[in-house]
Amino acid sequence: MNRENFSADDFDAAVKCRLFEGCAEDVIKSFLSDSGVNVFSFHGGESIGKEVRSECWAIVISGSVRIFSGGESGGSMLINVVASGQPFDISSLAGCHGSPVMSEVKAAGKCRVVFIGVMEPMRLMSDYPKVAANCMAFFCGRIAFLNRKIHTLSRATAEQKLADFLLSEFSTDGGKPAVRIKSCVELADRLNLSRASLYRALGTLEESGLIAREGKQIELVDVAALQSI
Repeated sequence: MNRENFSADDFDAAVKCRLFEGCAEDVIKSFLSDSGVNVFSFHGGESIGKEVRSECWAIVISGSVRIFSGGESGGSMLINVVASGQPFDISSLAGCHGSPVMSEVKAAGKCRVVFIGVMEPMRLMSDYPKVAANCMAFFCGRIAFLNRKIHTLSRATAEQKLADFLLSEFSTDGGKPAVRIKSCVELADRLNLSRASLYRALGTLEESGLIAREGKQIELVDVAALQSI
């Protein structure tokens, strides 16, 4: 983890965050310049610790991160993949001060994240109700997403098992999100699928344009669509 300066490119990425929709760009720029903003870069697989995330909300400004349930004590499960321009850890934005950090976040390849202090976003929400509305819309979307996740876990298809594995394992260090597997036999055993079921699932996702295969490498062409399976 390295602390870095907040650059013009970082601002261009942050201003696209859905929480700022409908706000004037100069207002957002002034807010980010005056508030407690910290930028950190992370290596692939590196955990984004509680000491950085506590009492902050965050925007991914390059790369992507994975969010797991269960914290760092083991037995965790992939909950979400957050790409550039998307927020996470925004409970503080809704006034949930002092809430424990229950999830674990890991970088999916090299990434940069901007962290913004709790009190500044709360002031912005007071001055600009549109941010509060965007925040509520974000939470409603997360609830719907987690409901779909629960449904998937209760009756997962081969395609859903494969998509969840790819989302849990991909790296962006090579530029594009991709997973390199040892063999289809090993992957079928890992997913508790027959080889025929795995091949059908691979074919379905590839024909749908969600993945692309070349040898033992599987490229994730559409991460968002994979999460929606």
